[in-house]
Amino acid sequence: MYLRNLTYPRMMLGTPNNSTVSMIAGNQKGVTITAQEGRQDCFVQMWFNAPRDTSLVFQTDIWNVVGDQSTVRNGYVLIAELDPWKSLFSAANTGRVSLKFTPTRDFIIRLACPDSGSANFTQPLLMTEAEWNELHALGEGYFDGDLMPLTNG
Repeated sequence: MYLRNLTYPRMMLGTPNNSTVSMIAGNQKGVTITAQEGRQDCFVQMWFNAPRDTSLVFQTDIWNVVGDQSTVRNGYVLIAELDPWKSLFSAANTGRVSLKFTPTRDFIIRLACPDSGSANFTQPLLMTEAEWNELHALGEGYFDGDLMPLTNG
């Protein structure tokens, strides 16, 4: 089981590229990525070294996008393998994004915002596709830690 609720995503993000990252006020399950003035290709990314050869799902809600959306070069979410670089998926739309992919080596999940703008990313979640299916079978769309089984039925 790999279910990973990225409850405090700011802790997971590496060094921002031409941007800053801040927690959304009053929402500890999300971040705002803000472009540095005059910079291009603004993003932050998370690096993962496991699991490999397992079908995974990354989900996040993208909203409150400010700025020229055409400047987001590789989508708001980009998933790619490293060494050598291989793009697996990208998402250019806002709202709830769910991307299924199967990495064979270390990979990154990159979250981007428009140049001279910002974007909010909330409720990020990384899980196996099997867990994704189980979650949806329960009628849930997000694991926040309170889906514990009932004792004695």
